[in-house]
Amino acid sequence: MIGVIERIKNNVLLKCSNLNDEVIAKDLNDGLDKGIYQFAEGLINILDDINIGITEEDLRIDAEKLIKVPIVKKIKRKLFIDSLALQITNDTFIEDYVNKDISLEKLTKTYVKELEKNKKSNQLNMTEDIKLTEIIKELQLYVEQHVISKVSENEFLVNAINSQVKRTKEELEDFLQKMINELDLKYLDILINEFKNELQEEIEEGEDNMNDEIKTVDVSDLTEQENDSNLISKFSKYDDMTLFNKMILSLNTKEEKLTRCEEKLAQKQKQIEELLSETNKTIEANIERENKLSQRKLDLSSKEKNLNARLSEAEVIFLNMKPLIKGLNSIKAQEIGGNINE
Repeated sequence: MIGVIERIKNNVLLKCSNLNDEVIAKDLNDGLDKGIYQFAEGLINILDDINIGITEEDLRIDAEKLIKVPIVKKIKRKLFIDSLALQITNDTFIEDYVNKDISLEKLTKTYVKELEKNKKSNQLNMTEDIKLTEIIKELQLYVEQHVISKVSENEFLVNAINSQVKRTKEELEDFLQKMINELDLKYLDILINEFKNELQEEIEEGEDNMNDEIKTVDVSDLTEQENDSNLISKFSKYDDMTLFNKMILSLNTKEEKLTRCEEKLAQKQKQIEELLSETNKTIEANIERENKLSQRKLDLSSKEKNLNARLSEAEVIFLNMKPLIKGLNSIKAQEIGGNINE
């Protein structure tokens, strides 16, 4: 059974990891795009043809830069932190179910609750929730600078715009919570399907063996008295001291095996803790680096906008100077012509 347990653990771990990647690439991406589209569309509808110099497409592009990338990064971090709780939960239920310590019905009822409890135990000493307060602050600041500042005299519009930002935050948080809840149920489906696939052959073999044992008992002509006499005859060739020594030796052997298993588990746990610690440091370093890169990107974008604005101003100046230069050339030509006539 140990081989079956390890095979199920590996298969479930791989499938849950692939599921996370699929959800981030498809469900999360589509949900955020939908939320950003609805935000931009709602904001433009509130303005009702008021020209603020920003189109609906501009709003979508800017909103995507401000909130989509940080939210994706936040969810990736959360799924990574929760992955250890998920593995612990799956491993525990796999061992209990294969060893017949828990029924499939009870497993199904308690799985999500146990997973949530393990998530809150914070095995990695890292936390991540789905609250978007800090991320939406950036969007709120953008709206205040580029939209509200141009309609600030209309209190009704200002309140409506702020409500649109707040509604977008709440809708995105609801979407993320629903996505995480659905993920937990999909983890359970993966576990149950793996049980069905891997244990079906074991169940069939077990039923065959049980039938063979029943048949053997049915055709046996041994009476209860004969069974007892056979059992006594097996031990009659040993004296009491020899039997006692054999029992002690058996217990010592089992104790040594358990001690070795405990030492191996302790060593493995230490290695895992060291790996988790290193991984934690790497993640924090990567997050810090990504934040710096994002800030540099924003700075470059701001500089590019300033340069484009200055270029536009220069073009306007050059266009205004062109008639003046033409006029000066005309005056100079007239002056040269007058000197020649004289």
